[in-house]
Amino acid sequence: MKSLGLAVVLVSMLASSTLAGIPCNRRQFNHDSIVCVCDSNSCDTLGPLNRTQEGVVQIFESTRAGKRFEYREQRFNDGVNPPGNQWDMTLDPSWTFQEILGFGGAFSDAATLGMGSLSDKVKMDALRSYYSPDGIEYSLGRVVISGSDFSNRGYSYNDNHPDDWDHVNFAFVGEDIDYKIPQIKLAKEMTSVPIKFFASSWSPPAWMKANGELNHGSTLWDAPGSRTWKSYAKYLSKFFEGYRKEGIEWWGMTVQNEPAIWDPWFPWNTCGMDPAVEREFVKVDLSPELERLGYTPETFKVLVLDHNRNLLPGWTDVSFADNQANRWIAGTGVHWYGNDVSSVTAYDNLHGKYPDKMILATEACHSGPENDRIALGSWTIGEMYAHDIIADITHWVVGWTDWNLALDMQGGPNWANNGQSAPIIVNAAANEFYKNPSYYAMGHFSKFLPPQSKRIRTIPEYVANEKFDAGAFSRPDGGVVVIAINSHDDNQVLNINHPQRGLVKVNVEPHSFNSVLIY
Repeated sequence: MKSLGLAVVLVSMLASSTLAGIPCNRRQFNHDSIVCVCDSNSCDTLGPLNRTQEGVVQIFESTRAGKRFEYREQRFNDGVNPPGNQWDMTLDPSWTFQEILGFGGAFSDAATLGMGSLSDKVKMDALRSYYSPDGIEYSLGRVVISGSDFSNRGYSYNDNHPDDWDHVNFAFVGEDIDYKIPQIKLAKEMTSVPIKFFASSWSPPAWMKANGELNHGSTLWDAPGSRTWKSYAKYLSKFFEGYRKEGIEWWGMTVQNEPAIWDPWFPWNTCGMDPAVEREFVKVDLSPELERLGYTPETFKVLVLDHNRNLLPGWTDVSFADNQANRWIAGTGVHWYGNDVSSVTAYDNLHGKYPDKMILATEACHSGPENDRIALGSWTIGEMYAHDIIADITHWVVGWTDWNLALDMQGGPNWANNGQSAPIIVNAAANEFYKNPSYYAMGHFSKFLPPQSKRIRTIPEYVANEKFDAGAFSRPDGGVVVIAINSHDDNQVLNINHPQRGLVKVNVEPHSFNSVLIY
């Protein structure tokens, strides 16, 4: 066994040397794992994936103990039999489920201000870390329409002009002109696959709302079909049109971020809509504006809800009940908040009832305690991400979008004092940024499951318990990817049976993310 172990180590070392990645510059803060530091001298990369000969199993592993995309190879039927609790997974690539749309994060004010505070080189490294072939190859980008809580201030694109129903005073602000638009353009230039950009609005201009405020639970004056709602549709169309003039094409939008918020004391930008109002707005006001811009339901995807899954199925039963609106509504956006108290089977039920409607995870974030919101090195938050993603995409969800791409050392900026953590944390004073474990959790999916990947059948159907999750997917290049997440304190062993290749037993270390690539 000693000689076999040495051989495995040597193969791993040789295989690693063939990858064009730069290693992690590790730093420990006050949490259970490390961050990788990127500065003007270096930034860790993974590099493009390689296609191997048939029978070679490529394993990429990140662990709480400090590994980051560490690479090794095995072969099918190699006789390796690691100790640990055994999990069996038989692959059936001939039986496929939903197609993967992609993974990504949000170009919020906070994210782009944070990355924009770095030197040009380090800023580019942050964007490359997400969108380039040397990074984790995000393929989705959510764009905030005007401000959110993750802004320096509350604002819209047409403040202080009551009764400007045609929005002749509509104007982009410095956050768009100097930060969001330039960084989106940079991301577009470095990606190997087209980025699908979708937009979300937090609030219309305050003068259009019944309470006259950007925040606090309220909605627009009157009802869909009225002058106010038609004006709001025009406001949104001006946003899409303005970005399009900058060369940024749109995949789609969510109608309203978290429309079920009606709390009169809610502290940041919001606009309440019930599902019937949201549906009628799409049908009566929004779709004519989208058509005026030349969009069709095939070229522009409108998602309803954009809120927590505990609102299913009541919300979507109303959303999808009108044939005219249904023509434009492509599916449902869901946030992860409250997923710990609502079952992922809600997605199975939703897909079973409306199989032609996509389900896209559109927002997720988490924070550390009040005095440590950015939680540098928190493997716990990374595990929350990984388990949620794999649960979603093994239950009909087509993709997963994180919230802010980056935040500063206070978890902002956030004008409502709602600081959070993010996969990348920017330390502008030191001209460096830190990749949290959640960045690697995202990467174990986004790097290995490009758009047009598909979930495939496994036997058993779900390989999972509270601390272990695994799923299998086919790639458009003919490869198969198995992703395994282990939150146990001891080794687990995943026995992968491939119908043509045979058996390989993969050791899954304690508290680890694993992407297994098979050709």
